[in-house]
Amino acid sequence: MKSTGRFTSELLRLRNQSYDTCRKCGATLPKGVAAYAGYSSEGSPLYVGECCLASVSELASHVYWWWESDKRVDPNTVLWRYVDFAKFVSLLEERSLHFARADQLEDPFEAASGSVDNRSRWDAHYLEFFRNAIRTVPGRQEPASEEDVEKEAQRLLREFSEGAELDRKRLFVSCWHANAGESEALWRLYCSPPSPGVAIQTRADYLLDAIGDAPIELGKVLYVDFRTGFAGVHERIFTKRKSLNHEAEVRLVLRKWTKDPGLGVSVPADLGRLITAVVPSPFAPTWFGSLVEKTLSRYNVNANVRRSELLAEPFF
Repeated sequence: MKSTGRFTSELLRLRNQSYDTCRKCGATLPKGVAAYAGYSSEGSPLYVGECCLASVSELASHVYWWWESDKRVDPNTVLWRYVDFAKFVSLLEERSLHFARADQLEDPFEAASGSVDNRSRWDAHYLEFFRNAIRTVPGRQEPASEEDVEKEAQRLLREFSEGAELDRKRLFVSCWHANAGESEALWRLYCSPPSPGVAIQTRADYLLDAIGDAPIELGKVLYVDFRTGFAGVHERIFTKRKSLNHEAEVRLVLRKWTKDPGLGVSVPADLGRLITAVVPSPFAPTWFGSLVEKTLSRYNVNANVRRSELLAEPFF
């Protein structure tokens, strides 16, 4: 069956949540055997293994799930976004989530493959991979000379690296923090005194519902020690340095393949579905909470404004 490459937002989300599981019969998919993402004869999205392939009328793509790390996020996961007051008002005014281009984020390792100190190991691994691929091209009548093999392998490695660098200008990110409660570290990082700000609370499924049909991938960030390891080829944008694992980040990623993608993208969001609570900064003046309530009312957003748990007082 020929792949059409057509992914609706519903199929994209089903694929991202399914990973190694056939969503029709519940079977665990064997490693090394592709899954199939597509549609039934009625147009319903499907993610199945060989066991249920007969139910697929339109194949969108084979999915080689074992090439990727498991980035699934439970739909009930509580998510937070800490923003200063200006960005909060911008969210209410535009009724859109802002996605920053990867190369515009503060972390220089965004979408990186690894640390430059280990570049030689990375290059050696992929050069050998490319050499073997060139030597074993199906249908080749005569073996390629070692000189030609090396020249072609070097070209592929160069294009591989150039493509990774280009991806930083085609990937757009909205960052969230996964935690049942607030994080004092993130309050201080994103709303440090005296700058007032808020924490917006939502849930993974509410976040996806709020952005509707936008072709966006939701995934948890993987934390890697770049002194000894590398990011996977298919999840560079979902990989960060291990020293940042306190962020417990979950991110939305939008891929934009246009020639001039711009520095950021705004994705319309239903704020009524998105926001479950707004928490004013515990470091802000006492009047700030009232301002947050009035601002929400002015923009007709009905959300619970809750006192920060960091303001709780101890007893002895």
